[in-house]
Amino acid sequence: MKNIKEEKPCFGLNVKFKEGIDINKQEGKIISLHLKSRNTSVPFIVVASGSEAKQQGSDGIFAICSEKCGTKMKSTLDKEIDLFSGYSTILSELM
Repeated sequence: MKNIKEEKPCFGLNVKFKEGIDINKQEGKIISLHLKSRNTSVPFIVVASGSEAKQQGSDGIFAICSEKCGTKMKSTLDKEIDLFSGYSTILSELM
């Protein structure tokens, strides 16, 4: 839940939304996504329909600062059962 500074590593956590949740109008954008379990909003990258991430089954990506942060985010997503049907392993550095 902190800003990732320039020149620092950035990792990604791919997620899949539950059936029936449609965010196609937001594809290719970074949106603010509310997480009920933490009562906060976080930046969320909505993947574009033709992207490699979408072809691999992802609906979006959370940018995270470390694997430790990714583990915490996974714990949060386990509580967000209304939104997500799953997530992948933490991706290696994005930048």
